[in-house]
Amino acid sequence: MRRYHPLTVLDKRREARDAVRIVLDVPPELRDTFAFQAGQHLPLSVEHDGKTLRRTYSICSPPGRWPLEIGVRVQPGGAFSTWADTVLKPGDTLAVMPPFGQFHANPVASARKTYLAVAAGSGITPILSIVSELLEREPSSRVLLFYGNRRQATTMFIDDLYALKNRFPGRVLLHFVFSREEQELPVAAGRIDAAKLRELWDAFCTHAMPDEAFLCGPDSMIDDLRPVLAELGLPDDAIHSERFGAPRRTAGESPRVEVAAGGAEITVILDGHRKSFAMPTDAPNIVDAGAEHGVELPYSCKGGVCATCRCLVTEGEVTMAVNYGLEPWEVEKGYVLACQSRPLSERVTLDYDTV
Repeated sequence: MRRYHPLTVLDKRREARDAVRIVLDVPPELRDTFAFQAGQHLPLSVEHDGKTLRRTYSICSPPGRWPLEIGVRVQPGGAFSTWADTVLKPGDTLAVMPPFGQFHANPVASARKTYLAVAAGSGITPILSIVSELLEREPSSRVLLFYGNRRQATTMFIDDLYALKNRFPGRVLLHFVFSREEQELPVAAGRIDAAKLRELWDAFCTHAMPDEAFLCGPDSMIDDLRPVLAELGLPDDAIHSERFGAPRRTAGESPRVEVAAGGAEITVILDGHRKSFAMPTDAPNIVDAGAEHGVELPYSCKGGVCATCRCLVTEGEVTMAVNYGLEPWEVEKGYVLACQSRPLSERVTLDYDTV
């Protein structure tokens, strides 16, 4: 069911100078609903100062382990993250949607692979879950993890990462890169960009060619690293990535497309129910148009990144302003991000129940 469920906060712990770990209790009757794959995220919603705040945070705990844990980086001026850091406390309740997302591993017990994982900042959150699952479920595989941060004090999950290294000796290579602290070795200094990845590759990957790569970080890092990995020999379908932010745009750069002349009739299928509403030509997207008619559709980031609003077009045609959350195969099958979509036909039907 694509709806929010109330979950109790069991604990909140300082994870770095500017980050917290939030531990959520999932009662037994909801554990099937909240079963997840390593790398997926949770859409959250809270009411604060008369406003609804919705954000999406990745799960850092491995699948099958309860309670659920997420990592929250406190952003300067971030309404939700500041509230989570300063106001949220154990015993409080959060509205949480079941896990979602296509950024995940598919472990096979008999596999003998080398995985490359690259994370920057809070991008380590889903990577930690993915790496933990691969090490546990593929006993003959190994992981090379490059993790970039500004400083050690703002590095999330250090204890968890060293615990993995100690638990799986010889199967984990862990290398930190810091951009604002002096390092003894040049390879450990700087930002993880195209040049740094080549440097790390030459230092650590020449005798262990990775079979697959998992990348999570800011938009610029993903755009830098994917072409390098392709040049180094990894096929496109072996490079998995998730962005934790879309590119910033000025007002003049915001994509705009024309809707069907005279507007369109939108029908949505959600939790087995069909609802229809008229979308005028000046509505910014289908999610906002639905809200104007009292039809609340799933969404979180509204930036085309988290894919909480993912749905299947079963009738008509739409166009997306941006897409950072869907894989090419999903787009080919007709999946769209409703928060970025506007209709090109007079009638559009969207199915949220087809996963």
